[in-house]
Amino acid sequence: MRTWLRGGFVIAFLALAGCSGGADELYYDIAPDDAFARLIKVDITGFRDARQCGMLIYFEPKEYDATHTIIWEVTSGYTTLARFGLHVIPKGNGSVVEMQIPKAPDGKEIYDGTQKYGHPAFLQPLRPALRELVDAAMEKRPYDWHRLPENMGFDPSICASMRQNFIASGQPYRIDDPSGMTHEQAEAARSKYGSLPIERDNVFGPLGP
Repeated sequence: MRTWLRGGFVIAFLALAGCSGGADELYYDIAPDDAFARLIKVDITGFRDARQCGMLIYFEPKEYDATHTIIWEVTSGYTTLARFGLHVIPKGNGSVVEMQIPKAPDGKEIYDGTQKYGHPAFLQPLRPALRELVDAAMEKRPYDWHRLPENMGFDPSICASMRQNFIASGQPYRIDDPSGMTHEQAEAARSKYGSLPIERDNVFGPLGP
């Protein structure tokens, strides 16, 4: 388990060994210092634009040179919607990049393709999309969603419809808009009825924030 401080509170982050060996191992013939330097310059904007669900989200990076770890906290307003980390591990003459994804309340990873969210941050699943993020960083190129596995279609949950609404209208929905409503619909409802009930996603398991 890794910990860091944010706003005076200790947040626990469960580091899952996503590349401990075998076909899923993210090995690169690049020295660890160089690999970490490339991760710091990763195309996080391209990743956001390709995988976001139509809600305004922000990525706050936290870099740890001593451990070759970079963690992004994904927020909207004051709400944390997701978190993931990339950790460089020396191996032979190169590096392995370990993806660190927190657990959801059901014990699986957040955004693993089986989770249900009223205000999702990303198209699911997250892990293959992060692999392309790492590949792009190591190859010093922009994020390219065309390189994702062919069986990764649009998220069948609310994310797909909200993303399509965003693409069609150019209007992002917000964390304080009710689930299933565009921002325009939410504003119209607030004008008519006043404050609206808002659902809050239970994103993280017991070791989350």
